[in-house]
Amino acid sequence: MGLLHRDVTLLNFDDVYPMQRQLSRRADEWIELNDIRGTNLFCTDRARAEISRRLSRRKGRGITFIGNGNFHYVTYFFMKEIKEPFTLILFDNHTDAKPPGDFPGLITCGSWVNEAVKLPQVKKVFLIGVDAERNLPLRENREKIVLWPVPGDEEELISAIPTKNVYISIDKDVLDRHFAATNWDHGTMHLQSLLKILRTIIRNKHVLGMDVCGELPVPPAEAWCHTHQLQLNERANLAILESVL
Repeated sequence: MGLLHRDVTLLNFDDVYPMQRQLSRRADEWIELNDIRGTNLFCTDRARAEISRRLSRRKGRGITFIGNGNFHYVTYFFMKEIKEPFTLILFDNHTDAKPPGDFPGLITCGSWVNEAVKLPQVKKVFLIGVDAERNLPLRENREKIVLWPVPGDEEELISAIPTKNVYISIDKDVLDRHFAATNWDHGTMHLQSLLKILRTIIRNKHVLGMDVCGELPVPPAEAWCHTHQLQLNERANLAILESVL
């Protein structure tokens, strides 16, 4: 059991990670994506093809830091690469399983889970920390999606996961604002609660891969007035990294 790959990859969509110097020093690989048009919030077909091309050439398959939550749909690309059956464990304040709305046919940061549940290798999706009252998934997807309460029983969670293989995705907007700063509304999870659940999953399951998003997009020239928020995010990222490595 455990994390099968321990390398660290940073995706550069929005220039947030150069401002997180300690995290940057932990990176085994950087992948530049900020020159690709049509990637913010939703992904055009052309952008999708180019992102997939660049990701397919990466060396590692361990922990990937994506950037801000507008690019969370990249998790779907990682999941498509997995061939064996697995369960997605998603920590998020939102289901990311809403109808595409104004972007029919496009994968978006708010609808990518709808596409993920269609993958035959995805047997179940556990949504942990979601504001369920206003983020219900589409009716046709609900039998494959489990809304898990927080705080909950970690051992009961492990028993409920139907596969030995899992993929973990974390959007830091699941955390209370005391522990992270994102460009979306926040949940109420304590950072230590998140880390405790992560450690339990790592001990009991084969973790095929993992990603983290939820950065605060800040232009480098304005970083000085967002020092506290940037430090919160880096501390959270490093804590997550240490908990799984």
